[in-house]
Amino acid sequence: MWFYLGHWLDRKGLVSLAESSYRNGGGSDGKSAAEASFRLSQLMLAKGCNREAADICEQALRLHPSHAKLWCALGAAHRRLAQMDAARAAYEHAVELDPGYAQAWCNIGEWLLVKGELSAALEKFQQALRLEPRLLEALNNRVAVLYELGRFADAEAAARLAIEIHPDKAALHVNLGNVLLHSAKARPAIKAFRKALECDPICAEAHLNLAMLLGETYRLAEALSFIEHDIAVKGESAQRLASLALAQYSKGDLPAAEATCKKTLVMQANNVSALITLASCNSARGDHHESIRLYQQAMAENPEMPAIYSNIAFNSTYVPDISPAEVFDYHREWAARFEKTVDKPAYSFEQGRQAGRPLRIGYVSGDFGTHPVGFLLRDVMRHHNRMEFSIHCYSMMRSSDDITVAIREHADSWVDALLMSDDELAERIHEDRIDILVDLSGHTAYNRLPVFVRKPAPVQATWIGYFHSTGLESIDYFITDPYTTPADSGQLFSETPVWLPHSRFCYSPPDYAPPVASSPVLERGNITFGCFNRAEKLVEPVIAAWALIIRTVPGSRLLLKASAFENPQVCDELRSRFIAHGLESERLELRGRSSHRDMLEQYGEVDIALDPFPFNGGMTTLEALWMGVPVVTLAGSGVVSRQTTSALANIGVTELIFDDLDGYIKGAAALASDVERLSRLRQEMRARMANSPLCQADQFTHDLEALYRRMWQAWCRGEKLGTEIVPGSPVARKTVLHVGCGGSDIRSLPQMFQRRWQEIRLDIDPQAKPDVVASMLDMAPIESASVDALYSSHNIEHLHPHEVEVALKEFKRVLKPNGVLVLTCPDLQSVCALVAADKLEDVAYESPSGPIAPIDILYGYRKAMAKGNLYMAHKTGFTARSLKRALVESGFETTIVEQDGHYNLWALAYPQAVEAKRVEEDRKLCFSKWLAEPVAQAFGKLQAVA
Repeated sequence: MWFYLGHWLDRKGLVSLAESSYRNGGGSDGKSAAEASFRLSQLMLAKGCNREAADICEQALRLHPSHAKLWCALGAAHRRLAQMDAARAAYEHAVELDPGYAQAWCNIGEWLLVKGELSAALEKFQQALRLEPRLLEALNNRVAVLYELGRFADAEAAARLAIEIHPDKAALHVNLGNVLLHSAKARPAIKAFRKALECDPICAEAHLNLAMLLGETYRLAEALSFIEHDIAVKGESAQRLASLALAQYSKGDLPAAEATCKKTLVMQANNVSALITLASCNSARGDHHESIRLYQQAMAENPEMPAIYSNIAFNSTYVPDISPAEVFDYHREWAARFEKTVDKPAYSFEQGRQAGRPLRIGYVSGDFGTHPVGFLLRDVMRHHNRMEFSIHCYSMMRSSDDITVAIREHADSWVDALLMSDDELAERIHEDRIDILVDLSGHTAYNRLPVFVRKPAPVQATWIGYFHSTGLESIDYFITDPYTTPADSGQLFSETPVWLPHSRFCYSPPDYAPPVASSPVLERGNITFGCFNRAEKLVEPVIAAWALIIRTVPGSRLLLKASAFENPQVCDELRSRFIAHGLESERLELRGRSSHRDMLEQYGEVDIALDPFPFNGGMTTLEALWMGVPVVTLAGSGVVSRQTTSALANIGVTELIFDDLDGYIKGAAALASDVERLSRLRQEMRARMANSPLCQADQFTHDLEALYRRMWQAWCRGEKLGTEIVPGSPVARKTVLHVGCGGSDIRSLPQMFQRRWQEIRLDIDPQAKPDVVASMLDMAPIESASVDALYSSHNIEHLHPHEVEVALKEFKRVLKPNGVLVLTCPDLQSVCALVAADKLEDVAYESPSGPIAPIDILYGYRKAMAKGNLYMAHKTGFTARSLKRALVESGFETTIVEQDGHYNLWALAYPQAVEAKRVEEDRKLCFSKWLAEPVAQAFGKLQAVA
């Protein structure tokens, strides 16, 4: 009775009551008493009370010595107490008593697995599964032992079979994820770990593996601790050590990761994960030959993985002593392995060959975020002509940040494609009827080159994100520029190179970039050379050249900054390499990672930036130049070794480009000796750059779109573009007068003004640094009928009521006859509804400045006024009807005013009558996202057209 009661309570989840029942039921003769003791021992093991579990089993076995389950439970308790010999003896006795007891065979196999007797362990798991094919522990352990035997494909198949049998068991999905992770199949591994969390939302191992795969650095310490504890409890298996090495590498502890990888490879010479992690460690310290060798070894073990060979191709671009032809051969080998062997779908392109119709552009990348690609793409996205191009992003981002949000805001569609298979993503792109598909990753991490192999779009190109030909014939074009790829350079491409007129890069400096600092030599008295590029670029010829430069310039020092320098052992090793070339250790300073803003600020300590070779800086060069630091470069023959050359040519500082190593060394030393020239360059650099093609996003995007159009026209003719420079035509830029601009910039303007509009900033406050200091009551510096649009956001309520008509007439005066006024102000009707409900000081909504209450909307933002900003006081107010009347009385012939449901009014006003179609288009591009009312309904409210 006690046994059956305990069993019922146990099934109901009433474990404490079940435990009491089992205790009452044990300690006597009979089969049920033995079973009660066995169940009690299982509860104790689950609670971690291992000694008590052993005592229960031993006591029960004195009464029931032939009970196989009790012997098996005793073995489990002994094993957890680290009494390994006693555990095996108990398991084997259980099998002697009951040869058909699958759990006992499984436990013997687990014991053998811990001891490293892998073949014998596999045999025991197979025996257990013959007896009980659904036994969860045996299914899971079989996966583990197949992995430890290096039979990775068999391990994956066994893991998938186990999941078919038990689809809701988190442990099985974790095990599959581990096999995939350590077989270099990161994307399906992520999918497996996420599935584990669907089964068990608190599964620690799934969370921590995802943290490593998704780059969640804040959890890496926790991941390391978890894996180390797992090893301490379960012993050193190849899989656990490979996981530890990956976590150490992800955290930046390269020496520890390298040591763990070597230990793993002693245990299992073909461990793909350890080979890849060790290759990455070697790459990080500049030993790219060894890195390539290790990747090739991993490739031999897992020949079906494009990502491994992408790493080989990528690393070849760092190596200084192999020819451009050899580097190209590595990329062509990728294509030979994976482009020629894919069974390509026979896609038909039914979108038609109309040369002039709007085009659908698809961007594919894993770097739509705080990454060079994100910074280079952000302003291009903002300036795309939405009348001619719709933009579709296929993202492999693991997480989102501010740059991701900015890019996504300007995309017509956004597909999170990280977990989509190559076939699934190719099919989605084809279904989206993309006309031109653009790769922004090349052979870097999370690339989707296998999707491009399937040719889901009629025209395919590769642009920013990589610095070499991909090697693929299925990609039609490589977008470059005349300085990166001179016509006579002899650069090798599988694609057809096509040139933008100036640069392949469009730099958008971050808003938080500090002002340019004065030359540090003026304060320090000696020259500081610097480089903030990745440590992987510090190959031996670079170290030798830089050591010689520092030694040549008396009193100079070298400041290097990279995330790898967080680790003291990495720093010690790099110092020893410089010392070997005669540089005193005290003349070298190494700094680790910091925030992006802090990194930019630290350029204030650098007089001259030294560009590495053959792998030049890209974004790093642009950032150094923006911070006023001249960059000395050695121009090579390939794309990767001419990135800085292109940047310097575009800002007109070609004297810092050198064609040979001797000139590079002497040029850097000569620049260091001319402090006056250094100071002049520093003062000029940001203005040079801002006025160069590198920073003219509207013109750059216009030129890029012209190139896309020419690609499309060629396809419509059944042709391909030749290798010619696509001529750029000047952008016809309209002007928008931003009244009351404050501290904001063009990015705060409505979407309509985000592309090909020139912002003229006007404000009454000189501290806002406007283009024109003036009041909206008297905008005399602005000529009549001179601007295409005027944007005034929350300004008019700061006037006295009798001044409103004066300001509105000034707005109309400066607008061209076909111009438009976009105006916003508080909506007193919705605010007064709150006041009527006695919510005058309650928070109405949260703004970037803080909480806003009705009293702030009615009378001005109290927090700002308390600090002395009396411009914030409100002196009048409007309802939709009164604002419309004021606009009409001021001479605007067409007006529309709407409430956005968020305590604001939005108005469009035109000096002359305009068609409803234009008003509709302007409304879409200008009005707030809070205006959810369909456009068609809004036009029913166009009541007053004088």
